[in-house]
Amino acid sequence: MKERTLIHSYVHMCLRTYVRLIVLSFVHSFVHLFVRSFVRSFISSYVRTYLRTFVRSYVRTYIHSFVCSYVRSFVRTYVR
Repeated sequence: MKERTLIHSYVHMCLRTYVRLIVLSFVHSFVHLFVRSFVRSFISSYVRTYLRTFVRSYVRTYIHSFVCSYVRSFVRTYVR
């Protein structure tokens, strides 16, 4: 009887350990995937926003510079 209780206790302990490992593995995988996808989406969103802002600023500056240069050239050529 005592042996049976001991075996039962041992089996129960092994099962608990096994189930805990499975659950922890699942949780770890889930968290890892979730964090990875969140970080990816956050970084891509941030990069997109930054690039959009940079491109707009660059284009605005370039157009402004081009227009100013063109107007100056026009004024020099035709106004004087």
